[in-house]
Amino acid sequence: MAVLALWMTGTVAVPGSNVEGAKPREWPANPDRHRVTIRRTAANESEKKMISVAEAAYPAKSEVVAAGKMEPPPVDDKLWWYKEVLGIKIPYAITARTIEYYSGLMEGYRKKALTRYAEPSSRFSYEASISVQETYAQGGKTFSHVYVVKMKLFFEESFVASQSEAVHFNKDREVILDTHGQVLQVTGDGETQVPMLAM
Repeated sequence: MAVLALWMTGTVAVPGSNVEGAKPREWPANPDRHRVTIRRTAANESEKKMISVAEAAYPAKSEVVAAGKMEPPPVDDKLWWYKEVLGIKIPYAITARTIEYYSGLMEGYRKKALTRYAEPSSRFSYEASISVQETYAQGGKTFSHVYVVKMKLFFEESFVASQSEAVHFNKDREVILDTHGQVLQVTGDGETQVPMLAM
């Protein structure tokens, strides 16, 4: 698996099929079937820093706990995920910890030999870009002289987390910061639709 790192609401089940009489087989670990791409596009060190600030902005713990109906709530105050599907944490927000989690998950997938009906595979991509805006309108508000950080995350796994199921999801987030790096507004946080395929 090549890892590229550059500075540059609910679960939906979809029925699948399995050939009658088919039996699972042993699949050796195959790093090439588990791909990670991470890109952060910034023009200079100041913009890199602003992306890092945006990735360090966590939603209010109370919001995440309520969305996931977490009882008891986790001790951690920096929550980015609100539930699990097939043992995979599902994002409420894109943060530095989110990226670390999926990168680590993929690293583990690379090393797994599994017994499955089809060869297991997975993909994780994350892109962050930043722009400087003299005026910027979002959510009914207009901001002046701000940085706008846009993040895009995609994850999919097929027959890795379980023998006969696959999931995928997308997540977008936008963080507006002033010239001092103060977070002014965040959009995109919330529950994530997780389509699920079952053989």
